[in-house]
Amino acid sequence: MNNSSSLNRFFLTLLIAVSVVSCGNGKGFRIEGVSDGDGYAVLKYHTPDGETVADTVTIAGGKYVFSGEVPEPVEGEIHLFTPDPDYGTFFFLENARLMVADGKVSGGPNNDFMRDLDAVADKVDTTSADPQKEFRRLVNECIAAHPDVESAAFMYNILNGDTPFEEFEAGFDKFTDRVKKSFLAESLVAEYESRKVVRPGIDAPLFELKTAAGETISLESLRGNYLLVDFWASWCGPCRRSMPGLKEIYAKYHDKGLEILGVSIDSDAEAWKKAMAEDGTPWIHVIDETPSGSRSSRVATIYGVRYIPSLFLIDKDGKLIGKMDHDELESWLKSEL
Repeated sequence: MNNSSSLNRFFLTLLIAVSVVSCGNGKGFRIEGVSDGDGYAVLKYHTPDGETVADTVTIAGGKYVFSGEVPEPVEGEIHLFTPDPDYGTFFFLENARLMVADGKVSGGPNNDFMRDLDAVADKVDTTSADPQKEFRRLVNECIAAHPDVESAAFMYNILNGDTPFEEFEAGFDKFTDRVKKSFLAESLVAEYESRKVVRPGIDAPLFELKTAAGETISLESLRGNYLLVDFWASWCGPCRRSMPGLKEIYAKYHDKGLEILGVSIDSDAEAWKKAMAEDGTPWIHVIDETPSGSRSSRVATIYGVRYIPSLFLIDKDGKLIGKMDHDELESWLKSEL
C-alpha cells in the first residue's frame, strides 16, 4: 500500500513536471522585464491582419511579465510608466521567451539577430578609406548569415533601399521562401517588385498625367529625346533647393536632346502651381496627386519612389537608363551628350 502510494506520487510529480515544461515550450510568447521602479508597463503591437493590440501589466518589485501569442513575428513596443518613465523599447515580438532590461531585448531568433546587428558597429574600422562602405559590407554579411529570420529581411529593406538593383536583388534572393512570405518581409517584397519594374534596360512604365492647363501628357509622346523624370513636391525642401541645379542642367543639355518632365506628387494642386511659378522652371510639369490618406501617388508607386526628389533618366527609345542623383546625372550627360 505504501509502495503503491509512493509510486502514484512519483508519477503525479513526473506528470506535473512534464506539464510545466510543456507550458514553457508552448506556442506563445512570455516577456520578462525589469525596471528601476514600480508602476505599470504597456505592450503594443499590430497583427498581420491590421489589428492593434495593447496590454497593460503592473510592475511590482521592479519586475513585470507579459504573455500571449502572435501568429508570426511582428514589431512590438513596450513603454514603462514609473517615477522615471522611459522612451520605449522597440523590438520584434515573437513566440519565444523574451527578456527585457535597459531598453534591450534578448531571446528568439529575431531579437538575437538584432543583437548581432548592433554589434556590427563595433567592428567598423573608422580609419578605413570609407567607413560607411565598410559598415554596409559588415551589415550585409550579418544579414546574409540569417536568411531564415524575418527581422533580417525587414532590416535589409531599410538599410539597402538605395543600392543598385542588381546588388539589391542578389541580397533579396538569399532569403528563404518562408521569410519572403512573412509579414515582416512585406515591405521588402513590395520594394523588390516595384524596383524590378524600373530596373535599367527595360521599357519605362507608361503613364498619362495632366499639366496645370489641363492638357494630358503621355510619357510615350516624349520619346525621341533623353527624358529626365523628376518626382518632386511643393512642400519638399530638398526638391525646391535642387531646382536651380536642374535649371543649369536643362540650359546646358536641352539643345543636345535632353527634356525634363516634372512629376509632382502634391495633394494640393494650388500649392503645386504656386511652387512652379516661384521656381521658374521652363520644362513640362504634370501632377500625380497623392490621394487623401495615402502615402504615395499612383505613378510614384509604380516607379518605386521611396523619397523625393527622385530622378529617372530614360533614353530616346523609352528604356530606363537608371535612377540617378544630380552628380551621377551630370557625369552621364557630360559623357554621353
